[in-house]
Amino acid sequence: MGVLRRCAALLSSVVLTATLAGTPAALADDFSRVDRDPVAGADLVPAGGEPVATALYSLRVGGEDSVRAYTASPDDEVRRRAAYVESGWSDTPARDAERARWIVSHSYPNRDLLSLGLDTGLPLREDQAIAGTQAALWRVLSGTEPDREANDGAVLALYDHLVEGGALPPGPRPLTVEPGHVEATAPDGPLGPLAVASTGDGPLKVSVNGAPASWLVDADGRRTAQASHGDELYLDVSPSVPAGVVTLQVRGEDLPLEEGSLFTGRDGVRTRPLVTAEPGEATITTTATITWRAPSPEPSQEPETPSETPEPSPATPLAEVAASPEASPSETDRIPEDDLAATGTWLSGLLVIAGALVVSGLIILVLGRKRRE
Repeated sequence: MGVLRRCAALLSSVVLTATLAGTPAALADDFSRVDRDPVAGADLVPAGGEPVATALYSLRVGGEDSVRAYTASPDDEVRRRAAYVESGWSDTPARDAERARWIVSHSYPNRDLLSLGLDTGLPLREDQAIAGTQAALWRVLSGTEPDREANDGAVLALYDHLVEGGALPPGPRPLTVEPGHVEATAPDGPLGPLAVASTGDGPLKVSVNGAPASWLVDADGRRTAQASHGDELYLDVSPSVPAGVVTLQVRGEDLPLEEGSLFTGRDGVRTRPLVTAEPGEATITTTATITWRAPSPEPSQEPETPSETPEPSPATPLAEVAASPEASPSETDRIPEDDLAATGTWLSGLLVIAGALVVSGLIILVLGRKRRE
């Protein structure tokens, strides 16, 4: 019975874990979206390719606040209805995030058209400044080079100026929780720690979704629904819940967002990544998962009965014991004695039944004659 109970506990643990694994990773309304018609730039002709449209997009990053942004790659398209989330550069195959941040810091719209014209030695229109900046970003992030013969001279002048510029390390992300996943087996205390980092000064809202009878606590073991930059969080779980999965959500409003931040499609949605071209303030939600499970049941150990090897009697020579006679065809075709015994019993039963039927028939005949008489 103990083994059955342990198996049942393990099965319930697996079912609970599989059920809670589908917990949403972010609040439904905490995402960014391309919310206005973009400002069109001049077309760009990649080396060996067809003309590609450029634009300066407006990305809503929190409430009514928007920041302007360029695309990180000429591939795919910007899906206007796609949800975007702030992402780390380390999570993408982008080539040179440091140069990309320098480019957006020293180009349009951070620098006005007059200043850029002085930098390049040519007057620039807005559409040319957008195309030149976009060309420089595609060069350092995806390796796309412009056709030197097919593109506008002012666009190429700004492109050269930006590509030959310096580099700026990416700034800190607005909000992070590390590590992103905590896992434990049969925990005997709170699970964690999970370190919270933020670029803002205000309090952050924290919550958990998933298993019942679990609470967020601070480093002193007190339950909490808020955190600040540098805090460590733990998950306190009731012993009545042997296994589960919860999602920790940390939400911050009006967090400083630096230019050069990367936004990608939420939950793997295929849309062009965007690079912010100016600083702003954003509402950000980040998540981490916490998993715990019951210990696996120990396999029952049954004593093994050693097989006994018959020893040759002293009177039998070892050579005779080692030699095994070959079975003759007549021996292999014989029916085992057990089968013969079963067959005999079966025939005896048939004879008894047959005799009983014969006697019953005779009795019926005798009774029938007496009635007629």
